[in-house]
Amino acid sequence: MIQWLRKLFRHDTGMDRSPTPAAAPPATPAEHQTELAPAATADPMALLLPFQIRPLEASDLPKLLGIFREAIQVSAASHYDQQQRDAWSHAQSYDSLISMLSEGDTVVAEWDDALVGFAHRIRDYINMVYVHPDAARVGIATLLYQHLEDGARIEGLTELTTHASLTAHDFFQFMGFNSEGEEQAERGGVSLTRHSMRKSLV
Repeated sequence: MIQWLRKLFRHDTGMDRSPTPAAAPPATPAEHQTELAPAATADPMALLLPFQIRPLEASDLPKLLGIFREAIQVSAASHYDQQQRDAWSHAQSYDSLISMLSEGDTVVAEWDDALVGFAHRIRDYINMVYVHPDAARVGIATLLYQHLEDGARIEGLTELTTHASLTAHDFFQFMGFNSEGEEQAERGGVSLTRHSMRKSLV
């Protein structure tokens, strides 16, 4: 029903959804993780969908690795080849992902009572923003990110940094980040290009 309404609305208004889904190669457990964030959206149906952004709960944990891997394999396909996506998506195990999320601030997104995305901030670093491809480009990544930024502002932070994949670059630029240049991240002996990005909160 939602898919039919979305198609009908776009047909009637001529509107299309904006930038392509976003992604960034993840870090190893010893480093900060980088993001795979579906890009900002102009989808008008997003305002009508039953989104909920809330803190991470223990019952959410088994679902996060699947979202992480599906987001990389599908959403990043236009910027990274299969070898790169395989290396990236397997850079985290269930245990390493859960260990990483135990520090900092993690929020999740529910859509029609299904977990479809999560985002993670460690102090001033946006560490992860991942949305399942079936729920991409309807504004979920924007809502997840905004919750992290709001938390950073409440804590009195004056800037945010991140490492954004080629896929995620446009999303973070839309959210007010500026690229400080490209760099290479290595996952399992495979090189992935990403952007170092920064946003002032003052």
